[in-house]
Amino acid sequence: MNIYLCPSPELYNLYHREGASVIITDIFRASTTMSTAFAEGASAILAVATVEECEELGRREGYLMAAERNVLRCDFADLGNDPLAYTREVVGGRTIVMTTTNGTRSLEIARLAGAQEILVGSFRNMPATLDYLRSMEREEVVVLAAGWKGQLSLEDCLYAGVLALEVEQRAWGKAEGDAALLLRDTAKQVGSSASALEAYLRNSEHYARLERAGLASAVPYCLEQSDAPAIRLCDDGFLRESIA
Repeated sequence: MNIYLCPSPELYNLYHREGASVIITDIFRASTTMSTAFAEGASAILAVATVEECEELGRREGYLMAAERNVLRCDFADLGNDPLAYTREVVGGRTIVMTTTNGTRSLEIARLAGAQEILVGSFRNMPATLDYLRSMEREEVVVLAAGWKGQLSLEDCLYAGVLALEVEQRAWGKAEGDAALLLRDTAKQVGSSASALEAYLRNSEHYARLERAGLASAVPYCLEQSDAPAIRLCDDGFLRESIA
């Protein structure tokens, strides 16, 4: 299993690999929120590009509406992008229509580029994602780091580094390409525990954004590995829990 890293959705056309599985990661916070929603019993998520689509579909179809722009919940929405708000009481058994500043846009970019398989990755579902990729015998994996409005985000790239490190430690594969090699080595130096990652990321740009908005309390949760399920984009356009 070869792990590649695309450090920004703006560069995906340069990193697209025919036949590869693409993992969309937006650690702070869309992919963490999606992982939490499924762990708490959500039935499906429909990711859309615009707030207008989110509101229109939500009201028409009776979906739970989750919408965020610039780290804050949109006024019309039932939920924003705070994973801690996605409790079983709120999302259990529900279909969610979701739009976020960066994560849902990255999904659309990978889809339009013809990615053969699209997964959503977070630290919370990393163990399940690795098990899925291994059981399905995936050979090429591109981590698409959602970043912030086209710019690199350190936490998303570090996910790729930790993923590559885990793959190498299990002798399942290796980091490939300069970006993945660089972030694998960074992960080795920093450590992959939630506390080590948080300490390293305290000086990052997106951590500062969350802190200014009073939302940094979710950061430790976003960096912990857990038993959240793997998530796959299905042919009907909905994200669902994926069981190998």
